Amino acid sequence: METTIGPRTTDERLFTELLDCTVPGLGEIPAAAAKGDYKTCRHILAEHLRRTLQPKRYFQIFDQKVAEDILPDFTMQDTDEETIRRADEICRHYIYTADGICDFGDKPIDWFCNPTYNNYCEWPWGFNRHWSWRLAARAYRLTGDEKYAESCAEQFDSWVKQALSPVPPCAAGATIAWRTIETGIRMAYCWPEIIHTFLHSPAFTDDILTDWCKSVWEHGERLRRDHVTGNWLIMEMSGLFIIGMLYPFFKDSAAWFAYGQKKLAEELQVQVYPDGLQYELSTNYQMVVIIYYMITVRMSRAYNRPVDPAMLHTLENMLLAYAKLIRPCGTTPDINDGYEYNARAILARAIDMYPENKVFRWVVSNGKEGTPPAKDSVVFPHAGLAALRSGWGKDDTYLFFDGGPFGKAHQHEDKLQVLFSVGEENILTETKRYAYDTSAMRQHCLATAGHSTVLVDGMGQNRRKNFEWKPEDIEKDGGLLYKLGENMDALRAVYNEGYGEEQDTSITHERSVYFFKKEAGAKPFAVIVDRLTAETEHDYEVQWHLDVSQLAMDGLQVAAGPLRLLVPQVPMETAGLCVGRGVQFPGLRGWLCNSMQLKDYRPVYAVQHHLHAQSIRWVTLLAQEDAFAGVEASLDVNDTTIILKKTDGSALELNEADLL
Repeated sequence: METTIGPRTTDERLFTELLDCTVPGLGEIPAAAAKGDYKTCRHILAEHLRRTLQPKRYFQIFDQKVAEDILPDFTMQDTDEETIRRADEICRHYIYTADGICDFGDKPIDWFCNPTYNNYCEWPWGFNRHWSWRLAARAYRLTGDEKYAESCAEQFDSWVKQALSPVPPCAAGATIAWRTIETGIRMAYCWPEIIHTFLHSPAFTDDILTDWCKSVWEHGERLRRDHVTGNWLIMEMSGLFIIGMLYPFFKDSAAWFAYGQKKLAEELQVQVYPDGLQYELSTNYQMVVIIYYMITVRMSRAYNRPVDPAMLHTLENMLLAYAKLIRPCGTTPDINDGYEYNARAILARAIDMYPENKVFRWVVSNGKEGTPPAKDSVVFPHAGLAALRSGWGKDDTYLFFDGGPFGKAHQHEDKLQVLFSVGEENILTETKRYAYDTSAMRQHCLATAGHSTVLVDGMGQNRRKNFEWKPEDIEKDGGLLYKLGENMDALRAVYNEGYGEEQDTSITHERSVYFFKKEAGAKPFAVIVDRLTAETEHDYEVQWHLDVSQLAMDGLQVAAGPLRLLVPQVPMETAGLCVGRGVQFPGLRGWLCNSMQLKDYRPVYAVQHHLHAQSIRWVTLLAQEDAFAGVEASLDVNDTTIILKKTDGSALELNEADLL
């Protein structure tokens, strides 16, 4: 008789329809099922699972710390002592997720709860990824204490009885517990570690293991039937691939494995630009995709399955992007809904997969082994991004420029943004990424006002309104003009896709960047030239976000720590300077988000040079310390002459026509 709680799959269906009982060890199930002896069937299946899963192989070859210091996954960042402390809290129903903590105390866990003050949508989704179970699993491996197994079994039992798998038709994102992204994450990332950890614990009884298998089958059905696109698809297909590999006793397993393998191979051609960046153009989601491909590669090698050479090649190219983007502080810039990843930690997890890659070894060893990328400055021509640098040391100067396409998803309205680092200080910055809620801060981090580029009449860029990704876009050039040299690098890109809600396309913003790596008497500096052209007069804001403790102004000139923002001296009727820090009204200005956590942000300086004109050329010199005294440059958009006045009385005259 079908129960009203527990896995939706019944004993009768599992043991008479879903299992391949020709698999050695399961041959007695049909006879027992025919008699309705499901207790015996459960025991046979559980014993088969205990006999055939291989925890030693799993943990020896597939390192459970593969994502340590890479994904923002709180579960693997702690010392052993801290892990045990937090695992003890989990046993008391004090549950950790990537989006916060919930203390259920003596009450049963409610897998559909949302304890956040604003009903944050990500909380229940993150909760149903079961990250906290990994803490319990790690504590169990450290101590052997059965309380962790008992707690995990109890929590699994409560989850599987509450979170019934969806009945078709059901959209990929239609349920709290069974969005397809969570379904894939559980199967590829969390549940394999759990089952291999607790497989032989007395807490994982025949009943628990049978319900586990039922739920795994339901995960497979969901993933094969309802998968979507983008980075979700990579997690979904990784999960399907791993189910097919670890649980070959389902009739559908071989088909699931083959389908997951096929889709993963196809998606590399669909989602990755020829220059190695994933089409969402986010340092975070690039890493998400990499991690799940790494999981499938490591699992394939662990279980003696062939690995597609094309997959290995493209994955290597994606990893190489982190070596090329690395800042002097060792992290990647926070691009779109990105993340400041420790690039050395990322590549350290890939060295064993690519032992011949000398660039990976060079980054991981901090220059002690291997060789650096061929050039100091790097351009991603399809993605339209550039990472310019004076060298690869921790004291070098670094400039990042975004002059490319909008990307497939997780986009910010920030084309032509410049980020600037002086040594390990990331001074010129942006608002970064905030929690995926509906707050003003979330909207601010997506908007042009949260970035170091230009606003028009208070309006930001608006590519999102009519954006449509086309598959052929993956092969297109990003539209970034560039010339990289030994002493100077030059970049240029254009934004003409509309400002404001009405997408006013009568305004064009062209930004040129000239990065001088070697100039006598001066540390590396950059000249930023903004050409704004329109049919009528407008108010323009050339905005910079500065993460410094102190800022000083002198007329239109700004000193921010070791960085100087020097501009032409012009009448106040033409240009003015406005500085805000942590502004809340009438709109947010001058904020930096520290993480994806709710309310985790802090104030920084937002500097705006306000210009009023129809068309105008505006030159900004980003100089270090006091090498330069000022800038002479006309406001004529057709003029190409710029004079940089040095503090020693000399001058450097530039002609843009000679630079790019």
